[in-house]
Amino acid sequence: MIQQFMDGFSLGGLFLLTLALMLGFVEAGFRLGSRQQDKAAKQQASQVRGVMGAMLGLTAFMLAFTFASAQGHHEQRIVNMVAEAGLLSDAFMQTEFLDEPARTEARGLLHQYVTGRLQIIELARARKATEAIALIKKAEMLQLELWEIAAAAHRDLPGQSQRGAPFASTVQGIINMHAVRLQGALMNRISWAVWATLYLTGFMGMLVMGYQAGLSTRRSPLATATLAVAFSTVMMLIVDLDRPMMSLFQINDQVMIDLEQRMQGILSVNDGGD
Repeated sequence: MIQQFMDGFSLGGLFLLTLALMLGFVEAGFRLGSRQQDKAAKQQASQVRGVMGAMLGLTAFMLAFTFASAQGHHEQRIVNMVAEAGLLSDAFMQTEFLDEPARTEARGLLHQYVTGRLQIIELARARKATEAIALIKKAEMLQLELWEIAAAAHRDLPGQSQRGAPFASTVQGIINMHAVRLQGALMNRISWAVWATLYLTGFMGMLVMGYQAGLSTRRSPLATATLAVAFSTVMMLIVDLDRPMMSLFQINDQVMIDLEQRMQGILSVNDGGD
């Protein structure tokens, strides 16, 4: 899988690290400001307050920007899953126009494919990357088998070749959508440069806030800790939305569950009829 540096941390560990660094920058700023108690330094207080407001405002803007990007990535994954479910449903219905034994074989492969997709989602929720990758490779092998069936339909007699054309087109769409889903899940991520800018503005904002409190020799630990916790929490929401294997957010896979059950019902009826 394509991983970023922060993917190596658990969400809880990354939260504690971010919070500790933010509080550390506040403390460093306060101590630096406390040492600047001469008249010239105190006259800078109003300027420092203005800079503090600008830095915190910029941090809030960066949080909003990255959250919107991560939310967009999350929503696109949902759209891709629904589109893939539609293609799989179409392909399953179009197998009706295939001759036996290709019809039964194609339906069995499509059912395996959907079942595998559901298993991949469960493994992603359990953060079992190795097992999920193995199932993705298996899905790609099933795609090749489905394509062989679709291609065989075109190698039949001229009058029968057109019967398999819709199925072949849909199988090609499934293969293309698989690539789109991998792109959306693994590679369509927030850039490291955006993450670096977000953390830099956050830490600098905390530093200036602590420096301003040091100049005035007064600070509110509760207010400072509350702001650091708030910023860190929102950052973790963004991290989780952007990760392929999320912890706090989950993709509703009911559309795939319904499709699998529908396929299973049709296969059971056909088996009973045979």
